[in-house]
Amino acid sequence: MTYKEPDRVGNPDAVLFYGLATLLIFAPLFWAGYPPLPLLGLELLALALLAWRFWSPPTAGLPLSRMAWGFLALLFLLPLTQLLPIPMTFWASLPGRAFYAEALHQASVVGFGFEWRAISLIPAATETAWLALLPPLAVFLAAVNLDSQRLFKLTLVFLGIAVVEALLGLIQYGDGPNSLFRLGNTLMGESASGTYINRNHLAGLLEMALPVSLALLAVTVGQGRPQHSSSSRRRRTFRQWLVRFSAARLNQAALYGAVALAILLGLIFTRSRTGVGLAMLGILLATLTFSTRLGGRNVYGLIGTFTAIGISLASLIGLAPLWSRFTLQDPMEDGRWLIFDATVQAVGNFFPLGSGAGTFEDVLQRFHPADFPGVTINRAHNDYLEWLLEFGLIAALLIALWLAFYVRQWARVWKRGEWSSFRFAQAGAGIALLLMMLHSLVDFNLRTPANAVFTAFLAALFFHRSPEEERQSSRHQRKAASGDGGSDNRSSSPPVYTIPPENQANPFA
Repeated sequence: MTYKEPDRVGNPDAVLFYGLATLLIFAPLFWAGYPPLPLLGLELLALALLAWRFWSPPTAGLPLSRMAWGFLALLFLLPLTQLLPIPMTFWASLPGRAFYAEALHQASVVGFGFEWRAISLIPAATETAWLALLPPLAVFLAAVNLDSQRLFKLTLVFLGIAVVEALLGLIQYGDGPNSLFRLGNTLMGESASGTYINRNHLAGLLEMALPVSLALLAVTVGQGRPQHSSSSRRRRTFRQWLVRFSAARLNQAALYGAVALAILLGLIFTRSRTGVGLAMLGILLATLTFSTRLGGRNVYGLIGTFTAIGISLASLIGLAPLWSRFTLQDPMEDGRWLIFDATVQAVGNFFPLGSGAGTFEDVLQRFHPADFPGVTINRAHNDYLEWLLEFGLIAALLIALWLAFYVRQWARVWKRGEWSSFRFAQAGAGIALLLMMLHSLVDFNLRTPANAVFTAFLAALFFHRSPEEERQSSRHQRKAASGDGGSDNRSSSPPVYTIPPENQANPFA
């Protein structure tokens, strides 16, 4: 057992831990960060975290590779490059700008101090989109540099947030569309939406939390309560008796099972077809991943594996009729293909530079489908197409790099032998990220600030090094700090002790 420095105010890791916990809890409180004021609060918290992260580097950080730093730097600086001013004559020659340059010329705008223009069509929207990147970026950089113990505690905080949202959604569904627990949200009818505006985005949070809860359930199956020695039974303080009978002393497997069940029920009552379908996929992937590693190693052997697979298949069979009957058909489902087609046309018009971050809604008015009148299309309902429209070729490069990082990290997480609880949580986070990547094909979960923050947190958990790698790194750091070039201290010559001159004479001689 390694000694951990206590969480005091001066400890950089402790400040990052409590700052991250505050940001995670605050993110979904006010309509998932959509209104301007809550979003401003998230951005200010993110700036504070980034300032502390670089002013006081954490003691147990993960040194990111140069390629990872390059990916993050490109992601952060890309919207800023679209704000660079260029001559109007050159701007008009960029892909997709000629139409707007002609409109500006006809409006007699050019020539009255507008000889230079930012690359983005709407610089104010691009600036807003860049600021919205700060919370997920800060969460990732702060979380990936925490030690594994603190990061695991934050994972429990994340699951607690998901459970609260799920229970609130269940209350909303049971209390009806006019329930006070809907917090003024009258857009979702009878469906559960929690503190989110959109039920599909609550489903996005819960579908990410479900495989993480199943991972912790799998690692605790077969693990009983800690044993006490006879001396500890004889002498217990009042506080120890309270701890013995507290909720934390209950069987962890039952606790995580209740968490997973609450999250699953909350997801079902969002009545999101995509959310329930991805939950079924998450259960299947979690079963394939964890059924042979119950309790860290399969404490029940082959029977345990078949039992886990049987329970999983039974739950999938039970969810299938719910998916087809209980969930609601998305009213945008038929029109989504029209939006996709219009977005692809816009991508081709602005490729390879893109129209600028945050400009989707205004740009798509020019390509609005004729068969879709009277509707304002504010999102592409496909994050990948929206990124391609706004960022062009560089967005495709970033997506490809992300997929390469994701696949490579699975090779590091998937190790032989017994898995620790943290590695189970990492694998659950990897499945959660996959579900969110699939959901982004038909929705815009990552445009919701709260879900962007939670996705960044799970990415930090997935890409974090294991406790074994942390211990190996700390040993190397101690050897390097000893100043012997990394050699073992035991092989160095023993110190030479001399007797002081005043003690060399025998006083009894």
